[in-house]
Amino acid sequence: MRLLVAVMLLLGILASPAQAAGTIESHYKVAGPWAVASADVGSAYKLYYPADLGAGGVKHPIVTWGNGTYAAPTDYPGVLNQLASWGFAVVASTDKTTGTGSEMIEAARYLVARNADPTSVFYGKLDVTKVGAVGTSQGAGGAVNTATKSGGLIKSVVPIALPAPIWVAPGDKFFVDQLTCPVLFLSGTDDGIISPHSAVLAYYNAVPGAAAKAMLKGAGHTEIRGTGGGYLGYLTAWFMYTLQGDSYARGAFVGSPPEINTNASWENAAQKNLP
Repeated sequence: MRLLVAVMLLLGILASPAQAAGTIESHYKVAGPWAVASADVGSAYKLYYPADLGAGGVKHPIVTWGNGTYAAPTDYPGVLNQLASWGFAVVASTDKTTGTGSEMIEAARYLVARNADPTSVFYGKLDVTKVGAVGTSQGAGGAVNTATKSGGLIKSVVPIALPAPIWVAPGDKFFVDQLTCPVLFLSGTDDGIISPHSAVLAYYNAVPGAAAKAMLKGAGHTEIRGTGGGYLGYLTAWFMYTLQGDSYARGAFVGSPPEINTNASWENAAQKNLP
């Protein structure tokens, strides 16, 4: 009997709930294959990127990061190093109010320009056609603004703990119904005041194109700080799927059902129009 079960598991006929729910997430929640280097660009930006840039002819996608209110890149070492370890060149504005998106746009354009600069370590090693935006809290709104105000530069966006409209300052207002790139809304079940599911659901429903959403159980508003908490696996998988064309990572969000929909650590997961 045990042999039969083992064979069925191997063939995918039978799967334990734990294996079915978190295999892809587990794969991407740990550091990736690239050693990480970091650098400061004056007082404007902090960079995190693969130390062996362009090894094997790889062109690295760009990710621009938006801090939460009054926070700095040094408050988010987990997520910034994580993305770099999976082959992304990450640029994080040091600005502590990133809600307009302007700082994030300029940061992304800074790295795009470095790709064309023969004196830069990034010269010819970045994929400037694959740029993503991610941020948390005020920076989540900034990520949306970055996607809608950058003239098509951004190809994928992840707002984390995106505030409900009542918390958004007039100058930081964003419009999810103007998004033209895939978007993944991530939030926590213990963030019911600033980023409740009712607000996230409304944002998700307003997106006209490709979108996904999910809530991490037990996560509060600042879960992404420090180590990155429980967000790292699916955040990384999303960018691997949308910016690096990773078919394995795609299975977290597309399938019958997508893995995230069956993961006991998440709830309220949904997807629409994903390629």
